[in-house]
Amino acid sequence: MRKRFRGIHLKRPLLLILAAYLLLATGFSIINPLFEAPDEHWHYFTAQYIADSGELPYVAEDIDTWMGQEAAQPPLYYFLGAQLIRLVDTAGARDQVWLNPFAWIGDASALANINQAVHASIEDWPWHGYALAAHLLRGMSILFGLGTLLAIYGSGRLLWPDAPAKAVLATSLAAFLPQFLFIHSSVSNDSLITFLSSAALWQLLRMWQGGESRHRLLLLGATIGLAALSKSAGILLLAYAVGVLILMSIRDQRPKLLAQTAALVILPVILTAGWLWWRNWQLYGDFTAANQFVKVFGGDREYTLLQILGESNGLWLSFFAIFGWFNVRAPEWIYLVWNLLFLISAAGIGWSIYQQRTELKPKEHLFRLDSLISLLSKAWAPAGLLAVWLLVVYAGLVTFMMKTYAAQGRLLFPAILPIMLGLAYGLGRIRWRGIYIAAASAAFATAAYCLFFVIAPAYALPDVIDQLPEGAAPINQEMGQGLRIVAAAVETTIAKAGEPIWFTIYWTADQPLVDPPEFVFELFGRQLARIGNLHAYHGSGLFPANLWPTDRLVADRFAVRLDEKIDAPVQAWAQVRLAGEDAAAQVGTVKIIPETWPQAADSVLADLDGIITLRAVSLSHTSALPGELVGVDLQWQVKAAPAANLTTLVHLGEAGQPPAVTGDSPPLSGNYPTKIWAAGEVIDDGYKLSIPADLAEGRYPIWIGMYDSNTMIRLPLHVQGQRQPNDVYLAGWLTISR
Repeated sequence: MRKRFRGIHLKRPLLLILAAYLLLATGFSIINPLFEAPDEHWHYFTAQYIADSGELPYVAEDIDTWMGQEAAQPPLYYFLGAQLIRLVDTAGARDQVWLNPFAWIGDASALANINQAVHASIEDWPWHGYALAAHLLRGMSILFGLGTLLAIYGSGRLLWPDAPAKAVLATSLAAFLPQFLFIHSSVSNDSLITFLSSAALWQLLRMWQGGESRHRLLLLGATIGLAALSKSAGILLLAYAVGVLILMSIRDQRPKLLAQTAALVILPVILTAGWLWWRNWQLYGDFTAANQFVKVFGGDREYTLLQILGESNGLWLSFFAIFGWFNVRAPEWIYLVWNLLFLISAAGIGWSIYQQRTELKPKEHLFRLDSLISLLSKAWAPAGLLAVWLLVVYAGLVTFMMKTYAAQGRLLFPAILPIMLGLAYGLGRIRWRGIYIAAASAAFATAAYCLFFVIAPAYALPDVIDQLPEGAAPINQEMGQGLRIVAAAVETTIAKAGEPIWFTIYWTADQPLVDPPEFVFELFGRQLARIGNLHAYHGSGLFPANLWPTDRLVADRFAVRLDEKIDAPVQAWAQVRLAGEDAAAQVGTVKIIPETWPQAADSVLADLDGIITLRAVSLSHTSALPGELVGVDLQWQVKAAPAANLTTLVHLGEAGQPPAVTGDSPPLSGNYPTKIWAAGEVIDDGYKLSIPADLAEGRYPIWIGMYDSNTMIRLPLHVQGQRQPNDVYLAGWLTISR
């Protein structure tokens, strides 16, 4: 009775973890819109092609863009999926799936157009057509993920028969890894190769510790054969498994095992997958068909190993949590949690190696048979073999990355079993009783947060409302194509180069639309330079106007990232229009400030009404000919925000007399009105004096001041506490000669 109770006690956490995985994965599959995972629509349409035609696809010279490189993939995942969706009516799916022509793929800094597809009502519950078929395929991927978790747990029990909690921890860490959940809730053959690789590793561990049999060897051969029909990583798995079995034959001094390996492992793999390798050779001249992936993505990029290592950060982050088409990134604390788990685990593994260093000492005997047998008999040998599989997978990925972009963490998932077992082992070496619950809880928190607070908001549609909120500035301008801008709200009033700015534009459709208008937002800085823009369907690409209800307000909230280099400070102004239409609406302004303000000059030349100080003046010339331009450079420092827009007075001529030349202008040519200046700002400014052709020779003073642009009243100007006549400052002298 007690033994039975113990079994129930040990299984309960595992069942809870598996149930939580199924719940989270189902949540990911429902909340993440269809085809918003890497290559997902290509995977889907490859399966549908087999279901519809009963034939295997291939990459022709005229590439089928609905299948892309997946047409060259090993077909097992797609064949199984085709059987699952065969009875679903998916007619017209290629016409019904609406790909976003403006999608920004692979850019995790993207603020709009993150959606690969536009999601119309056909994808809503209750599912039917291609939506039902795609969700069935997602469900198949979820079940493959469940199989992977069971393989991880089973392998952990083999490694640590007296410490089942470590096996449970390893299973939970995989189950709650956000990227694992994301990939295993999408249509992706990664889910199948991950399961089959993990199953094969479990079988190898079982044979390493409990001995092989014909049945076990044959099952291993069948598993690897299916893996080779799932993805090219199955070829690596075959080489690895043969290597492990060779080491087993050496350890146990059983040469007969080599013949059994050839007959019961290698031969079944060849019988299972050999036809595919032959087909690939005939079609592509490459039995792996890897050259087709390189072809589809533009050819061999010929990267060096150093360049590949430069992509390691992206590979590492996407192993944890990069969603969408590599363009939806989690907040930094998600990566911090997982990095911390790996760092703690690495410390635990390092401490364990240090404690067992005496067993690892004798390197001089590595090439002697008795020493090799002794090493292979060590308790830690299975862990070493699992680590080798991780290195094999990584080496294969690096080789592939040299030819084409593939820095994607999901491509390491065939090695997720050793990764998670190693992570759990290292954490288990930490002498804290709560480490297991803390690590599993932290992992679960990252997964749940990514689902509800990263993925869900990323694809949320704009609000449809009946009344304008307070603070929205009325516009009421017809924009063409049956759309009208009712109002706008600037949410980001101050920004720096490279930062995002947020706007909400309130639209209404006067009539149902057939074609989706293209929304164009532009932000202009100095000299009308465009410093930010967005071209998309409405709703940041997610909610085209032909899907809107009529006579209601659509609160189209979006963000645009400013250019990295902007002449600042500047008051930028925003314009909205529809592509192909003449009408344009100005929807607000944004104050753009520099990353750092200029260093203020040491001296204070003049004080203007206690709100602005003149810190420096310089002239481009001290003498000039008629017809020349003379530059006057100034530096202002703001003491208090001006209440009005001011104009700078720049006069050439005798004091108190009408000026011979004027160069009056708002500061920075009006690009940065004084009404938006703030205390502490330092502004380098410049003006031009155009010397008239008929100006008499002589020596003329240049005067500087400021006045209210509306009232023309000059600001009181003081020099060293003394108010100056005419409220002007003598900036210098200019000699006119002929």
